[in-house]
Amino acid sequence: MSNLRELVYDAEDVIADCQLLFQKKHEGCAPNFTSYCFPTHLKSRHQLGKRLRNINQGVRKVKKNMKSYLQTAPRQPGKDEDGGNMGITYPILMHEAEMVGLEDDSMKIINWILEADGPSMVIGIAGMGGIGKTTLAQKICHSESVKNSFNHLVFVTVSQSFKLNELLKKMLKKLDVEEESLGGNDVVELLESLNRKLDAKYLVVLDDVWETNEGMWWDSLKSGLPRVEGSCVIVTTRNEEVAKSMGARIHYPQTLSNEDSWSFFSKVAFARTGGKCTNPDLEGLGKEIVARCGGLPLAIKVVGGMMLGKSDSIHEWRRISEHLKDELKISGKDEPVISSLELSYEELPTHLKPCLLCFAMFPEDFEIYVPDMVNWWIGEGFVWGRKGKTAFEIGEECLSELFNRFLILGANENLFERSFYRCKMHDMVRDMVIRIAREESFFVRLDCGGSPAFSEQSRRLGIVGNTAVESIGNSSTKLRTLVGKDIHSKEMIASLKAKLCEVRWLRVLSLSLSDRNLDGDVVCSDWLSGMGSLHHLVYLNIQCSSALISLPDSIGNLRNLRILRLSNCPNLKRLPVSITTLDKLTAIQIWSGSLECMPEGLGKLSNLERLGWFSPVNKNGSGISELKSLTKLRELWMKIKSVEEIEEWEWNVLSMLQHLQSLMLDFEGISVERDGVVNKIEGELSPPPLKSLRELYLWKWPGERTPAWLSPTSLPNLQFLWINGGRIREMGQRFWDSESGVWKVEVLVLASLKEMDEEWHRMRRAMPSLRVLKVYNCPKLKSFPFDVTSRRKWNIWRRKEDSATVAVEEEDEGDKFYSFPREEEGTSIQEISSE
Repeated sequence: MSNLRELVYDAEDVIADCQLLFQKKHEGCAPNFTSYCFPTHLKSRHQLGKRLRNINQGVRKVKKNMKSYLQTAPRQPGKDEDGGNMGITYPILMHEAEMVGLEDDSMKIINWILEADGPSMVIGIAGMGGIGKTTLAQKICHSESVKNSFNHLVFVTVSQSFKLNELLKKMLKKLDVEEESLGGNDVVELLESLNRKLDAKYLVVLDDVWETNEGMWWDSLKSGLPRVEGSCVIVTTRNEEVAKSMGARIHYPQTLSNEDSWSFFSKVAFARTGGKCTNPDLEGLGKEIVARCGGLPLAIKVVGGMMLGKSDSIHEWRRISEHLKDELKISGKDEPVISSLELSYEELPTHLKPCLLCFAMFPEDFEIYVPDMVNWWIGEGFVWGRKGKTAFEIGEECLSELFNRFLILGANENLFERSFYRCKMHDMVRDMVIRIAREESFFVRLDCGGSPAFSEQSRRLGIVGNTAVESIGNSSTKLRTLVGKDIHSKEMIASLKAKLCEVRWLRVLSLSLSDRNLDGDVVCSDWLSGMGSLHHLVYLNIQCSSALISLPDSIGNLRNLRILRLSNCPNLKRLPVSITTLDKLTAIQIWSGSLECMPEGLGKLSNLERLGWFSPVNKNGSGISELKSLTKLRELWMKIKSVEEIEEWEWNVLSMLQHLQSLMLDFEGISVERDGVVNKIEGELSPPPLKSLRELYLWKWPGERTPAWLSPTSLPNLQFLWINGGRIREMGQRFWDSESGVWKVEVLVLASLKEMDEEWHRMRRAMPSLRVLKVYNCPKLKSFPFDVTSRRKWNIWRRKEDSATVAVEEEDEGDKFYSFPREEEGTSIQEISSE
């Protein structure tokens, strides 16, 4: 298999070189016989032919050696030609607290907590992986009696590899300490800050603790926890000795009963039918499958997610039952979690397996930015556009399927949005993925010491910190992906420059630089200039703080570049004009507030689907009229810096974007003090109806009323609306227009609208489809189903039929816990805070 895999890689490289050669020879003209036989081209064609002969010989040899193993497998019912499930997959959100069978466990520990009469009681939840320790801790934290008993609540994941100073910073952030005020990494100072913040009764949860002795971190942390009467620390661990060394009173969760196991499995496997098994013939087989999960919640959840994607074929369900039985026999041990995970991986459609293995490169408990992962998949060709859908849409469907199988988890359950933007892995799933990635030589990761985590035969290389130069030099020259994090030395930059000259088949380049010991001249002239030789590059992602000043003109050589992403580059002012020659670009994602404009000629990029930043200008850059050629745009973020930069007729360009689904309009920088500026915006900058638009983000609108075009008539299919900042006091009259229809908005977010004083009941009537409402810092709203005066807290309301018992929202600054008190009309979410 390893030999065959290498042959496939080589064959793909040959095809890529053929395509590149064709582009160079015939760009701008039709091919003919003379062009193929031109003497200067014969040498390259001869070399390609020789490589192809070698590959074919290798394939024949592998086929001969594997002949006894090769069989024609019958096509499975319910599968399409690609091996995936028929139909579209969407993420099916199910909160951890919906898991059944934890009532007795949670009540036992809650009683321990409430009956504690001394300072800083320690409670341990100890048990094997997958038994539900974290879920139990979450359920306890969301209990009304616990919530009302503590002034502070902090929930942090410790995991195997951590540093005490980073753990302390994480805890302080969850106590609303700003990032800027955390200071340095001095543990003593951080402990003192923690001691000051925990000034009243507190509950601290330390999730997934592996050890306490190394570095004596627990003794240090304990010294920062004040001895406050009735306070409590909960620790979850797989090792009861860890809990004992912390002086904990230990609880051992039990496996689920047969009844609870079946109930939990049904919620997952039959989620599309409300948790009910509608085919009686499947129930017996389903219970056989559940019985083999040993009552372990993680095993039940993963197997249930796998069956969610299966058809109702009795044959399929019987095959899975027997397969799981065989896996348990082979292991020789009662390991239902491991067996269920391995089976879940084996049952993945072929195209999803490499997508899952990409997660092997990330550290434990790392929150992965979802769009970056999809971009990587596109760059390597794991996903591609087909059947009228873009590659981005197919990639999001792949994520949804992995999510529904519980192989990845939403890092922040976006209760107010349609999808999730960060994800992570359960540590046991991650262990399995790393093992498979190692066996298949999928990825090489080099740490600061230069020691590889996987085989050096891999086509993918990850660098963390300043890896030794020789370690990079020894890695394969056939790399497909190169990912670097926290690079901060000139020597490393020089090593990377040399490496980029060798890896001619690189598809994905994602690098994060640090300001330490770097200057802009080094980055631009001594390294990025060599990037122009990467003719096969598809995805370029650079995050480098102030080090990046400009991109070289040689970026125009990257004829296969499809995705360009630049972030955290405050000194990046302009992009080279040569970028407008990259006609394969489908996404430009620029997250840099300093960028002045896009280069003139942006309209040439007719394949653009996502334009993550655009500021129209009249001269020396792209004006808004250039958008009329970008007819494939689905996402657009536009920043209006000056009204004078847009002519009256130009706004109609948006009507030509028939596929536009997501639009962000940012008016930050517009001076409202100037005479008539709001009237000019209202009168001239009024887009026509956008029937395809599903999401709208309106940032810093300068008027006191929402724009006239913000109405159900102009936006008949809008489902997501976010209004943020500005001077808005009330919704415009047309916002309430119901003559030609009502709003179809399902999610509404209002943020930093300090003067808005609209009433909840009027809003509710205008938006009958509303499922979720999120409000931040809007203190004058009237009769809303939560306290709107809390400035630093998000308030969330969910329609009653969509609400769960409890939920967790993890924002950038940390885990936030919410309770869901019942309302007559819906469900209100209030954050548990120190107030």
